[in-house]
Amino acid sequence: MPLTPAISARVTITARDINNNNVAKTFNSVGSINFDYVKGMINIVDLVQGSLYFSLTAITTLTYTAVAGGATTVVMS
Repeated sequence: MPLTPAISARVTITARDINNNNVAKTFNSVGSINFDYVKGMINIVDLVQGSLYFSLTAITTLTYTAVAGGATTVVMS
């Protein structure tokens, strides 16, 4: 059974696949987000779907929304 985060967060990420198609993925139970600028990777740990890695160079948009008494939204294109 997954843990319940103290702060509700959602990440929607759109990346290009090897055929140059945009592929969107949404994470609703975000445990952590790790940016590795040396390797050019982002790691999203979702408490239900697990840990997934994306290349920062393949990302077309990344929208991160966290709600804890107010809303915080980060958009990267």
